[in-house]
Formats: sequence, C-alpha cells, structure tokens
Amino acid sequence: MKAVLVGAGGHARVVLDAARSSGAVDVIAVIDAKPELAGTRFDGVEVIGDESALAKARALGATAIVLGVGSVDVGDRRRDLYERIARSGFELPAVVHRAAVISPSATIGDATVVFAGTIVNPGARIGKNVILNTAAIVEHDVRVGDHAHISPGAHLAGGVVVGDRCHVGIGSTVLQGIRIGDGAVIGAGAVVLADVPAGDRVAGVPARSIARVAGLGGPDR
Repeated sequence: MKAVLVGAGGHARVVLDAARSSGAVDVIAVIDAKPELAGTRFDGVEVIGDESALAKARALGATAIVLGVGSVDVGDRRRDLYERIARSGFELPAVVHRAAVISPSATIGDATVVFAGTIVNPGARIGKNVILNTAAIVEHDVRVGDHAHISPGAHLAGGVVVGDRCHVGIGSTVLQGIRIGDGAVIGAGAVVLADVPAGDRVAGVPARSIARVAGLGGPDR
C-alpha cells in the first residue's frame, strides 16, 4: 500500500527503513510540522508540507499513514498524534522490519512499528501505536498497552504487562510476571523486580522509584 510518513527526524528515518524492508508499505511522501522542510527530500522522499498536506498525499495515491514520531518519555504526544490522524480516514498499518521475528500467535496493533532484531514470542499481544525498537525482546504472553515505547535492547520476560503510554528504557530488563502501570517510565538499564505503579518512574539495579526525588510525588521504593 502507498503511505505518507509523518515526521522527518531520526526516528522517522528508522521507520522509513522498516517500511521499505517490509515490502508491504511504499512511502511516497513525508509530512512534517516544520515549514522549512516543505519541498525538501527526506531519504529520497519528498516532504510535501505539514498535516494540511494530507489531501495532497491522498491525491498522490496514498491510502495509509505511517507514524514516524518517536518518544523519550511517556507517550502523550504520540497518543495525541495517533488520535488526530486516526480521524483522517487513512489506514494506519503496522510496520514490521523483515529482520524482526514475530510469532504467528502474537498480535500486533494498528500503527505499531517493529524494528530490526526485535523478537515477539508466542501469545504476546501488542497494542496500537507501539514502538518495539531495535533488538527488543518481548517474551511469551507479554501484554503491551497502546502508545507504549519499548526501547532498543529492552527485555520483557514472560507474562509481563506494560500499561498504556509507558516508556521502557534502553537496555532495561523486566522480570517475568511484573506489571507496569499506565504512564510509568523505566530508566535505561534498569532491572525491574517488582510491580511499578501507574505514573511512577523507576531506575537502577534493582529498580527503585525516582519520582519523589524528581519532585513528582511518587511512592518510595
């Protein structure tokens, strides 16, 4: 299918690479909020304007939108973008790099992107608009909520539940059966041995709450 890519930054470049690798999504145009990018080319694809150019993209034959906006924290911005784009009438396909391994019994939600080296094992259920970044491991029966970001090299052991809008940092490890509440943030390299409440921020080995230190009023851990 022909698609328009939203975003012209570093994350969008990796999304575009995954789309090209998949063989299922042909990105024919890019849109970006920065007006100075209009008329330029992004990895060989024309930037046709901002979101107001979606009608032009449709005229060019695009029937789908691929979201190329990343996140380094809770995924509110990506959630809001997804909800706005979802009302446009375009399809929002999942994009899976051909070098990712997805079990036939796993499910991947709309607008989710899966990068090279990622493994999603049997029974896993991935929500909509999720980022499964490079070389992430999602073990059997894991649940990942909508708009979450599982960063490069993060490992989710069997039966882990990750809530909506969570950010699981690069190189972190979450032990089997752990539940991470909505909007929680797991710091880079953390080892999570206990459940994480909604909205909490944890870091370290073993992971402990840093929300109170940051003045966010989180529970001591």
